[in-house]
Amino acid sequence: MDDDVEIINEGDEETFKDKLKKLKDELKAAKSERDDYLAGWQRAKADFINARKDEERARTEFAKFAAEGILLEMLKVADSLELAGESSGPIYAQLREIFKEHGVVPVESQGKKFNPLEHEALEEKEVLDEKEDNVVAEELQKGWRIYDRILRPAKVKVGVYKNKN
Repeated sequence: MDDDVEIINEGDEETFKDKLKKLKDELKAAKSERDDYLAGWQRAKADFINARKDEERARTEFAKFAAEGILLEMLKVADSLELAGESSGPIYAQLREIFKEHGVVPVESQGKKFNPLEHEALEEKEVLDEKEDNVVAEELQKGWRIYDRILRPAKVKVGVYKNKN
């Protein structure tokens, strides 16, 4: 006879049902525990993947704006060249190329609606046309944008319409 097979007597039937119920309960508990561990592992894996993506985005963003300080200093040189009338010379052209490579572009101001995020109003200029009210009348210093944010706002004169009635 096989050692694994037990002979069940009539009195043992109740014990057998108890053992079977106990084994079913243990199996159910083991399956539940397995499912909990699997769900936890899947959440941890998803969290890790998301953290890695966030870190990569942060690193890319940092690299994009890492040169911001030096670019601000270079803007002073560009301003000096513009004041000296050298804005068509080779040095200015090189600066503009460096700016372009680093995502730095001028802010368009002249004739645009005044935007306090892009412009710094230094003066007001009375205008005769109501359409020119709150519009940049003159750019005193060029503003610059680096990618999607302002590196330096443009310094401007803003038109103010005063009704003559």
